Amino acid sequence: MPYNVSKMTGKWKLGGMSDNFPAIMDKMGVTKEEFEGFKTAEYNMDMRMEGDTMVAKFTIFGKTIENRRKLGVEGEDVDLNGKKRRVTFSMEGDTLVSVHPDYDGKGLQVRTVRTLPDENTFHETFKAGDLEGWVTAKRC
Repeated sequence: MPYNVSKMTGKWKLGGMSDNFPAIMDKMGVTKEEFEGFKTAEYNMDMRMEGDTMVAKFTIFGKTIENRRKLGVEGEDVDLNGKKRRVTFSMEGDTLVSVHPDYDGKGLQVRTVRTLPDENTFHETFKAGDLEGWVTAKRC
């Protein structure tokens, strides 16, 4: 069954993570302060498909971003800090995959695989350079 993007719509909070997930976030440039805030924050996602284009709206810490990505085509994402990055999203079976070929401007490749194990959980596996780990979110 294909990945159902709209099932990610809702209010979420961190559910759990691999022991090395903080190191992955550090490698991706997330500060300790940002990461600590994210660990306890609730955030809203509004996800939908418009034809072959995925629309993702994300609100946390009083900031909202919206990105539109055509599946299978490299495009540009903007993060909460306004940083732009090249990324390609695709659906692979029951997963949603994103690949950033140069996440940090220094050649760091980041691949994220998202699954929906149940209606109230989503799971993301990150591979950032030589580090691989995971994080889950739970619906509030």
